[in-house]
Amino acid sequence: MTSPRPRSASVGNGPASVGNGPAQVSNGPAQVSNGPRPGDVVRDPLIFHRETVEAIVIAFTLALLFRAFEAEAFVIPTGSMAPTLMGRHKDLVCEACGDPFRVGCSAEEDEQSQEFRAQLGRLEAEAEALRAAAGRGGDGAEGRAAARRLQSLEARGGQLDQLRTRLARKLVSAARCGNCGRVMQLVEDTPQGIAYDPRYPSYNGDRVLVDKFSYDFRAPRRWDVVVFKYPEDAKVNYIKRLVGLPGETVSIVGGDIWTARDGQAPQIARKPPEKLRAMLQCVHDSRHEAEALRQAGWPDRFADWAAPGSAPGWTAEGGSFTTSAPSATLRYRHLVAATDDWQAVVKGSAVAGAAKGGLIDDFQPYNAVPTRPHWVGDLAVELRLVSRADSGSVSLDLVEAGKTHRCTIDLATGNAELSLPGVGPSAEPPRAATGVRGRGSWRILFANVDDELTLFVGNRRITFDGPSRWNVPIDAAEVARPDDSPRGPGDDRPGDMAPVGITATGADVTVTDLRVLRDLFYIGAREYLPHTGGFTEGRRLDFPLEADQFFVLGDNSAASKDSRLWIEGHHVDRHLLVGRALAVFWPHAVAPSWALPIRLGALELRLPSWPNVGRMRWVR
Repeated sequence: MTSPRPRSASVGNGPASVGNGPAQVSNGPAQVSNGPRPGDVVRDPLIFHRETVEAIVIAFTLALLFRAFEAEAFVIPTGSMAPTLMGRHKDLVCEACGDPFRVGCSAEEDEQSQEFRAQLGRLEAEAEALRAAAGRGGDGAEGRAAARRLQSLEARGGQLDQLRTRLARKLVSAARCGNCGRVMQLVEDTPQGIAYDPRYPSYNGDRVLVDKFSYDFRAPRRWDVVVFKYPEDAKVNYIKRLVGLPGETVSIVGGDIWTARDGQAPQIARKPPEKLRAMLQCVHDSRHEAEALRQAGWPDRFADWAAPGSAPGWTAEGGSFTTSAPSATLRYRHLVAATDDWQAVVKGSAVAGAAKGGLIDDFQPYNAVPTRPHWVGDLAVELRLVSRADSGSVSLDLVEAGKTHRCTIDLATGNAELSLPGVGPSAEPPRAATGVRGRGSWRILFANVDDELTLFVGNRRITFDGPSRWNVPIDAAEVARPDDSPRGPGDDRPGDMAPVGITATGADVTVTDLRVLRDLFYIGAREYLPHTGGFTEGRRLDFPLEADQFFVLGDNSAASKDSRLWIEGHHVDRHLLVGRALAVFWPHAVAPSWALPIRLGALELRLPSWPNVGRMRWVR
């Protein structure tokens, strides 16, 4: 769960100084005087100090008013909104493939950890006092009693040992790279016990600015990230994404949000373009390949799909792929090395035949504790396309539940054409003009999310002349399953084990910076299980909302206590809404590896450090 802690947001300017008296004009000669004359008023020499104090008081008053009614800053303590917003976490770079990722470590500073730390501090202080008392008392009764108590505290399995063990269990011992599967160890044994490797410090959560004013003039919108008072404890602030509006029945089916109103059939809730792009999560990045895996014989995830024994269609070099063949297809298989595979690689063993493909699931590297995987069919592919000729075509395809969704771009004209599931051959396909024409280089993203096909060229969404979305009954979505039969080069049957394809026909092109992405998957959690930290699930969950009631979920669905799991109702009343998250205005600072850690209670600083400008951003 994410309960943002308020921070003072001092925003505002002091009042401008304006003279209070009228301008004085004299027509007579200037008078010079060495002292006060009768009737002159001598000003208080402290008057300017008083004005300064008044200005400061007014400035603080305006800042407090701004904080109360306009905007306020919050710090994110937990990871229920990851990766959109980071709670306390570690910034990591995979040792094997160089992919940057983050792992949450909120448990280090939760209420239980703080209580353990306080108890440990008291017992260590008591042990130090007992050590001094034992030395003063010598062999006397007082000294013997102090020695016995000290021995009890410091014994193996004693109170000190138990508390240190409990605190050690709150540390994040390892993290798994979502790109290559390599597990990084984050702790080490020290004479004082288990401790973090100093190369991987923990950082406080993102600091976000919250707009407390806009909802006074407009209604909250679906997909807004909102701060609200926790319905079960109004003294606590939570931050989640708003997905259900008043008067709707919200359903969670197949990882998607469905809504119905006034007895109508449920419809899938589609994200606007800026939200869609912001909420996509990276599954694989071709710029970060694990060289150790490749040398051990592990196959690349993007592979030439030419039939065995035929001439290759694509040539690969350093994460880029080039073809000038009459027709060539490149396909992605989800080949993630497991822990056993990496252990074999570290030992120097070959793993050429060990790779077993799998389905793309909702694995989130931020969650240190593994969760039950769920197949994700809403995918996207992003790439840089370089064309060296004025003709040919490039086709991008995404497979979901055994059905192909395709976008074909004619490089001679720049026209794009979509192929949607369930559309007959006689139907006119949606078309659009793009700037992808002739020779050049373009950044392209093609997505199949929320039963809608979306194409971006650069930062511009392409608008088609026909519908690029389709409607599936919620009952059909509830029983949809992937086609998980194995696929290999030369096999042209669509399947979810090879769900992303790039086909060049009559073109001379190179594709680089390939990324496979997935949509958020909302888990149908119906009951929290405190003894395991998990929950029971249902295929379909329905949540009716009345007037002025909203439904909210965390982006990190596997680790979020949100509307699905609240005991006293599944909604947030309008009067509990605090505002809308606007921007991450102060992520954790950046410190060099040699920075000196300084700890002040729960606050940890590393000096020197500088602002992390690259992660300051609007909240989408």
